[in-house]
Amino acid sequence: MLKSLMREVTLAVQSKTGATPAVFVWLALATIAAATAFAFLCVAAYAWLDTLFGSVFAGLIVAGFFILVAAFAAMVAALTRRRAKERAILERAARAHAGSWLLDPKILASALQIGRTLGWQRILPVVLLGFIAAQWTREHREEAGKSDE
Repeated sequence: MLKSLMREVTLAVQSKTGATPAVFVWLALATIAAATAFAFLCVAAYAWLDTLFGSVFAGLIVAGFFILVAAFAAMVAALTRRRAKERAILERAARAHAGSWLLDPKILASALQIGRTLGWQRILPVVLLGFIAAQWTREHREEAGKSDE
C-alpha cells in the first residue's frame, strides 16, 4: 500500500513538473558545461585584453567587469526582496480581512451531513471545542503580529 502511494505521489509530481531523475542528470551536466564554458570565456577575455593593454590592466578590466555584474545582481536582489516582502504583507492583510473558511457552503454542507450521520449529541461538543481552539489561535496570531510590528 505504501509503495503504491509513493508511486502515485511520484506520478503526480512528474505530471505537474515533468521532473525525472534523467532531467536532473542532464541539468547537472548542462550546468557543468556552462560553468566550464564561462571559465574558458573569462580566460580568453583576459588573454585578449592582455595583448591590448598588458597583464595588469587586463586583470583590472576583467575584475571591474565582475564587480559591475555583482553590484547589478545585488541591486536586483534587493529590489526583488523588497517586492516579495510587500507582496507577503499585502497577502497577509488580505487573508486577515477575508471571510472565515467556516462559512464556506461546502464546509457547512459537510458539517450538516456529518451531524446527521453521527448525531448532533456526539458531534456538537467536538465542533464547539474546535471553534474555541480556532478563535484562540486567531487571537494569538493577531497578538503575535502586533508585537512583531
